[in-house]
Amino acid sequence: MLDVKLNEQLTRTGPGTPGGDFMRRYWHPIALSSEVTPGSKPKQVRILSEDLVLFRDEGGRPGLVGMHCSHRLTSLAYGRVEDGGIRCPFHGWLYDVEGHCLQQPAEPEGSTFKDRVKHPAYPCQELGGLIFTYMGPSEQQPLLPRYECLVRENGTRKADYYQINSNYVQNFEGGYDTPHGAYLHSDNWSIAKHQLASWPKPRVEFEETDFGIAQRGLKASPGDDGPTLGMVVQYLFLPSGMVRVDGNLGERDVRRFHSWFVPIDDAHCYRFLCSFAPFGPNGEVYDWPREDAFTPPGPQNDYFRDYDRYDTISGIPGRTQGSSVKGFMAQDSMVNESQGPIVDRSKETLGEGDAVIMAMRLQMLKGIADVQQGHDPKHIIRDPTRNTMIRWRSEAALRFATRVPSPAVPHS
Repeated sequence: MLDVKLNEQLTRTGPGTPGGDFMRRYWHPIALSSEVTPGSKPKQVRILSEDLVLFRDEGGRPGLVGMHCSHRLTSLAYGRVEDGGIRCPFHGWLYDVEGHCLQQPAEPEGSTFKDRVKHPAYPCQELGGLIFTYMGPSEQQPLLPRYECLVRENGTRKADYYQINSNYVQNFEGGYDTPHGAYLHSDNWSIAKHQLASWPKPRVEFEETDFGIAQRGLKASPGDDGPTLGMVVQYLFLPSGMVRVDGNLGERDVRRFHSWFVPIDDAHCYRFLCSFAPFGPNGEVYDWPREDAFTPPGPQNDYFRDYDRYDTISGIPGRTQGSSVKGFMAQDSMVNESQGPIVDRSKETLGEGDAVIMAMRLQMLKGIADVQQGHDPKHIIRDPTRNTMIRWRSEAALRFATRVPSPAVPHS
């Protein structure tokens, strides 16, 4: 459990809150690069409880500015991208990507008024098909981490995102929770539940790293042809990101799946994803699943629940190839959204298997305290020589991996 005061620190990320100050020390993805093209319609976004407008000027630079014009507060989401910036539709004030006011057409000739106006704006950078922004103090701006999924070229990548209607922390915790997969995501539940009862209990070991937490554990995955035991390897990187890899890295080059849980406001978040698949031994290209028309899950459609049709623990479909329903996403959304917009962690009852969840909360709370005391939180990168490519094979993680038992030797 977590007392109410500490839970508030974790979950509230608006301007001026301790949690908001912490989150604003990092870069966050806010959109796909493909969503804004030079001179195209601007995109209204809400991040960390701030209403903003994303656009791309004719030179190709992405800009993120305050939504309401500094003049009469008209929404710049209805502005026109032209002449080196975004123009307010009310009186034509023009702002560049840095928030400088370039033009005030209705002001007298020779007026210098525009030079005294600085519109709210946040720096943007692009990597791996995503646009990132930094919303903290300019003098504290770190480097944008060059994670391998964002910068590697010897393979293919896929980037996307979706909205979740609950607080970012509970979704971050759900993503980093290893044991739930065998229960929430199992098909053929009426058979799988008996298999699970006779299998080894989920086993997870983890340790603190310079970026967050590394964990690796024995995972039971029921399948159509009988039980499957395997390893799941995940890395947590602050402030709210995680990486899942396809099995133990060792000497193999396997797929990585990066996620960032980004607060929209205190009751909603985005899950951004960037996945990388290295070329095969003979140059084979991984065939990413096709993006069909997507039907968002939610209470409005009961997360597609149908106990008569789907043999899962929730009645929500799991593997739904060829369907517009993304089953695992619907299952995850249900368990996280049904906890409420913001979980009251003072009422929960945690078990031994939740130790890594408690550890991640402590890391986040430590980061919040560091910022409040005037220090950099963990995983702030300022040295370019340490940021050429961040790969998930750190010394600490490899030492940790050698201590975890092989999945071929079940443990009770």
